[in-house]
Amino acid sequence: MVGQISGISFPPPRIASANGARVNQPAATPPQPSTRVTLSNASDELNAIYSISAQKLRTNTLNTGHSQLDVLMGANANQPISGAFQGLGKALLAQLKDNPSDFSAAVSSTKNVDASGTDKASAVALDIVTQSGVKVSVSLSRQQGGLVAEVTTTGGELTDKETDAIAGLADAFQSTLDGMSGKTPTVNVDGLTQFDTTQLKSVDLNADVRESGQSVQSLNFQSDLTQRALSYKDANGAFQLNTDLSHPELLGTLGQQDQALAAYDKQLSNAALRGYANQDMMSSFKSAFHALNSHYGSNEIDKSHQIITVTETNKAQSYLSGLADFSASFQQTDVKSNPYKDDEKDSFAYSFSQSSNLIDGVDGNRSKITQNTKSHLQASFHESLTAGTPLALSMLKSSQNYTYHQINEDSSTDTTLDFKKGLLATVGTSQTSHSLETVKTYNDALLVKETKTPNDHQESHQLKLLSESIKVKTK
Repeated sequence: MVGQISGISFPPPRIASANGARVNQPAATPPQPSTRVTLSNASDELNAIYSISAQKLRTNTLNTGHSQLDVLMGANANQPISGAFQGLGKALLAQLKDNPSDFSAAVSSTKNVDASGTDKASAVALDIVTQSGVKVSVSLSRQQGGLVAEVTTTGGELTDKETDAIAGLADAFQSTLDGMSGKTPTVNVDGLTQFDTTQLKSVDLNADVRESGQSVQSLNFQSDLTQRALSYKDANGAFQLNTDLSHPELLGTLGQQDQALAAYDKQLSNAALRGYANQDMMSSFKSAFHALNSHYGSNEIDKSHQIITVTETNKAQSYLSGLADFSASFQQTDVKSNPYKDDEKDSFAYSFSQSSNLIDGVDGNRSKITQNTKSHLQASFHESLTAGTPLALSMLKSSQNYTYHQINEDSSTDTTLDFKKGLLATVGTSQTSHSLETVKTYNDALLVKETKTPNDHQESHQLKLLSESIKVKTK
């Protein structure tokens, strides 16, 4: 059995090193978030696309000015839902470079239902806002009647650079669509977070698949220079992630960020193993977490300087995680795997977060920085009494030979940086964790044993620093 999941922590690095010294990069004032579709009203936007697309299919309008797109749509219109948008997202954005005009087309389908025999439909809405305020909206819809695609531009005309920046997202957009429609769905938004911020202000994507009018899979994604957000749901479960980019002064080096992401990846793997999580769903969650917490800048060494000064800001950043603040939660769909005991469910839920607080004194200098990371695991599952023998639980008492595990774990790590007269004086860390595992053993449906195993841990450390600027002359 895997041991208790502990909170993530980062060992304090060595500061006084000529090779490791960092030059402070002044943080730019973060831009204000743009007005956009929020995750809460994303379904309203998709509902409108379904409705408008149905009307367009009744008129069956085909734009003849984009022959390659027309051919692609004609081929995709008779594909099942999983293949309806194959290559189409990329083509719609890529064609803007040669023809940045609006586009609208509807192609009827000769098939009334999806290949699976169920009434399925799918819709996608991609909204891109440029730094000049121009909004480009891309919508795709596949319903019983056929396939509809539309590109509209509002708020002005695109410049050549803006057009290039939008077209540059063609592969990333298609990768996201392909991930959702795969046999084993994945969330691929890494490319969408890497848009050209000199030209584009925000990128929003909303998509879902419906069966008999009910959503069975959905993805909502937002990204700008102040925040990122993502929610995903399918039959296996759901997860949500948020990243706060409004405090770039908290960011560390790329090395710090890579180290933190690797540590979180390991932490998620351990939690998934301990709680018997769905591995495909967890893999998708990891990918989304990595995407939302990468490619947002860092504070690096500037080796062009002849004199490198390690400032108090540099020192403070080195004791933090290096990542922007975030929250992430994952919940697997409960499974009733034991028909004899309906109240026993296989479940898995995991959440973790980082939050920071920067406090300035009355003199205007920084007086304190606090950073808290915490995690929570709650899981339950059945195991066979005989190793290597699969469970075959049924309504027969003779099948009821198993252990039922219930796990509840919490961990928290606090890092506190205290400053005196603007100088970093002390670094304190404290870690606490609590876990409780309950195991019930059944023989022929009779409870023969119940054990409760608690585990509590607490520790703290404080490091006093001699704060001073270090000047190193290069040879």
